[in-house]
Amino acid sequence: MKKTLFSAALAAAFGLVAMQASAADGTITFNGQITDTTCTITGGGAATGTGNITVTLPTVSTSALAADGKTAGDTAFSLILGGGTNCTNGKTAALWIETTATPALDSSTGALKNQASGGATNVQVRMVNPANNQPINLGINAAVTNGATVIAASNQPAATIAGNTATLNYVGQYLAKGGAATAGAVTTYLTYSMQYN
Repeated sequence: MKKTLFSAALAAAFGLVAMQASAADGTITFNGQITDTTCTITGGGAATGTGNITVTLPTVSTSALAADGKTAGDTAFSLILGGGTNCTNGKTAALWIETTATPALDSSTGALKNQASGGATNVQVRMVNPANNQPINLGINAAVTNGATVIAASNQPAATIAGNTATLNYVGQYLAKGGAATAGAVTTYLTYSMQYN
């Protein structure tokens, strides 16, 4: 009798588990790709291979940023990919902003908030794509797929590696945000990775 009751209880338990396991709401599929492409990144006077770039914007008057949305201090800079045997020709490269490692990011503007303690107020720094003179939304990452970069939402520049090198061009600028900018220091940063198709 005990054996029969135990068997029945065991069967009931397994049946319950089977019913729970089959009650799926859907499927999540992850697709990806691993690449062997790695390029040394330089630019802005950085030491070869560090990937750390400093862009010095010019000193501008508060009158140049006297109202919300005004911009000033356009400064061109580049990221230069090259060197090494794994900087593969034919690959397309684009910047990938590490948004979780960039606390300065303002998701409402796609620009970078001033991080200088006691610095200028009502001012941000944004990046512009010089190919079309339109701002880059740093809060939206472009996806490099099959040699073409999807840039509609973020406006990210991209470059195809040829001769084991490629150059990605940008412009940095001040952006008045929330009213007229006040005088003071401006410093901000973003953390990035390079992605390849």
